[in-house]
Amino acid sequence: MKITREADYALRIVAMIAEEGRQIEAKVIAEKNEIPYRFTLKILRKIVQSGIIKSYRGVNGGYVLNKAPSEITLKDVIEVIDGKIAINKCMEESGICKNDGVCRIQKQLYRVQKVLSEELEKITFEDILKKS
Repeated sequence: MKITREADYALRIVAMIAEEGRQIEAKVIAEKNEIPYRFTLKILRKIVQSGIIKSYRGVNGGYVLNKAPSEITLKDVIEVIDGKIAINKCMEESGICKNDGVCRIQKQLYRVQKVLSEELEKITFEDILKKS
């Protein structure tokens, strides 16, 4: 499994908003994270739709967390951008692989995928802020 650049940016954006603890404009987020402005807006839209952050429009507009940093995990943010954690295409959803459920390799990869998913779920943005 490879985390996309978009998911990496989303993680950095949420970390920045959590660290600032206040409303931040999209331009500031883009500049400080060195992310193209339009791409930043696209990512922010997805994160807002998920309910992780909240947006405010207008002259004093910007973005803030909609949840406490302790309630947002790395897995939450990655899945908003990249979808369900899957280390192989055949493990994304049932029925893709004709050997689904009987493949010896798939059974072992599911075990690895489960551990990866559980580890990403354990790490919150509160943890990340504490380690900064």
